[in-house]
Amino acid sequence: MGLWLSTRGVIVDKAVSKQLKQLKDEAVSYNKLELYSKAEKSIKKAIELTPESQNLHHELAKIYLKSKRFQDSLEILDNISLKEKYTHILLKDKSIAYFGLGKLKKALYYSEEALSKKQDYVGALVSKGNTLREMGKYNEALSVFDEAIQKSPQHRDALYQKGKVLHSLGKYREALDNFDAVLNFRPEDNAVLKAKGLSHDELEEYAEASESLKKSLSVDNSILFNDRGVALTRLGYNHKAIDSYRRALASNPKYAICWFNLGKALFRVGDLNEALKAFKKSTELNPKNRSAWNNRGVTLRQLNRLEESLDCYDRAIKLKEDYSWAWHNKGYVLELLDRPREALECYDMSIKKKPAAHEHGGDEWEKLKKDTKEAISRINKIIGD
Repeated sequence: MGLWLSTRGVIVDKAVSKQLKQLKDEAVSYNKLELYSKAEKSIKKAIELTPESQNLHHELAKIYLKSKRFQDSLEILDNISLKEKYTHILLKDKSIAYFGLGKLKKALYYSEEALSKKQDYVGALVSKGNTLREMGKYNEALSVFDEAIQKSPQHRDALYQKGKVLHSLGKYREALDNFDAVLNFRPEDNAVLKAKGLSHDELEEYAEASESLKKSLSVDNSILFNDRGVALTRLGYNHKAIDSYRRALASNPKYAICWFNLGKALFRVGDLNEALKAFKKSTELNPKNRSAWNNRGVTLRQLNRLEESLDCYDRAIKLKEDYSWAWHNKGYVLELLDRPREALECYDMSIKKKPAAHEHGGDEWEKLKKDTKEAISRINKIIGD
């Protein structure tokens, strides 16, 4: 039986590793659905499999943080030890827990301890800034948020919290500048839209205030139902996910990523024509989503619209030249069209470069390589090379 390194240094066999991943994915999905007791149950099952895993205990602590069980979280955080390179994260989480308990001096202490381990840790800077703000030390908080923004100019929490401090100081126009900075890259951020509306209201800009608050109500529903759909999909509840995505789109019909997610769920339940409509809408709203073009191509292939699918794969590849999955899918369609030499070129491109780890899991990549090598062998036999 093969052994795998998992959960930050704990050796487990391959079957257990797969079960651990499934349980962690379940926990993440339940967490997003705010079903914290189920998230807790999944992580505890994982801990039963590898009780020595400090990482899994840390995941449980983070679930308790999210569900505002701050004391329970602290009891775990006080009794685990992570590798030195992760110590700053542990200390920052302690800061958040103490902040939640209203113990601001301890919250400040642990955020500073986290920064002593990693000076450029923006998460700890934001935690420190939040604590100073809650203490009423607005100028000090501003200085900390400025430092965080200098290190990470598009850090949502740093910009948002700085805006809130400026609002508290009566500097509404400056607050709006920070809220707008967030909305430039997160136009559907509900909390920021609400905060922006309140600042406009203080400036007696009632039309702008009304517009921001009205948009926040619409966005609130669309993001909530899209996120629920993602979580339900991960748990295998595709029909419920489809309902959730449709509710999101009823609030925000121009929500491109939600159309993409809807398409994937419809594809999974076999509703190919509706899936194609969703992927088409997604690519119209966001032509730069290469995954949407690839999935649109796969759906067209399943509908036997092969030439049209090739156009979609080409669009995906144009956006990312080393997009392995699109090259493979294009090769398969060319094979179906009896164009083996062109197919062979695509298959070669498919395994030419391994994709980044964050784009696809290791198992998916290994399966793609295996399928592609089999296809190359099959075509070589046909053309006699």
